[in-house]
Amino acid sequence: MKVKRLKKRLFILMMLLGLTAGCAMPIHTTPTTASSNHHIIRLAGVNNARDLGGYKTASKHRVKYRRLLRSSKLANLTRTGQRTLKGKYHLTEVVDLRTPAKIKSVPDVKITGVKYVKDPVVSDKTLASVNRIARSSGSKSMIRLYQTFVTTKQARHAYRELFNILLAAPNNKAVLWHCSEGKDRTGFASALVLTSLGVPKKTIFQDYLASNKANRTAINHQVSIMKRERYSSAAITRKRDTLLVKSSYLNAAYQAADKKYGSLHGYLTKGLGLSTKDLKRLTTKFE
Repeated sequence: MKVKRLKKRLFILMMLLGLTAGCAMPIHTTPTTASSNHHIIRLAGVNNARDLGGYKTASKHRVKYRRLLRSSKLANLTRTGQRTLKGKYHLTEVVDLRTPAKIKSVPDVKITGVKYVKDPVVSDKTLASVNRIARSSGSKSMIRLYQTFVTTKQARHAYRELFNILLAAPNNKAVLWHCSEGKDRTGFASALVLTSLGVPKKTIFQDYLASNKANRTAINHQVSIMKRERYSSAAITRKRDTLLVKSSYLNAAYQAADKKYGSLHGYLTKGLGLSTKDLKRLTTKFE
């Protein structure tokens, strides 16, 4: 009986310490996917704000935290959010990838002491053309948009400018880039940055697709309005296809890069003109 009581007490002690089979608790975990809360930046008034820090690279290093930030527009950024970006992340520069018309009609909140750069990836004319395609097919319009990220001179100039800013950014300071919803122009920008740092393609797609979860409330709200206003199911589907991100959209950009430059890495070097020295500087700064 004494032996049984002793075993029972030992078992209870082991459970309390988390040492029994199936009960072990990890002491420390490092985030590797976009679903981790470690990537989410909570900013009142701003959707889809995330930190690219923590992703593992091919060289087994990790992208530095609080250096590379992505988000949706900052038009409704609160004072508390401004303090978070300046105090916690030491934000030094905001790169706005939206069209000139959108920048003018829905301007970002300007943060004191933070440089603001207009860097439109597509022109208002190109976006209007994409929107015309969306009237018949939302998914086809998005595929066309992603192809322009590779094929147009303006997009290549804009993404090269983003890399110029990253290369010149002060150490221990953050750069944030965004578009309207932080999913398409911003999503491809993030794919380029992560590719330049040697982050695997699988991880890049995980980060990209995380925008659907981040924007879920906003997407559902827009769909609810369309249902309330009695839009057809086909129209709602077309609209939803433009609000979501899909692997097929990002793949369209990859395929365009493969066709013209051999790979996405080729797009970085041949399309954007990043040198081996530039790429090495980026890894030194951000890994």
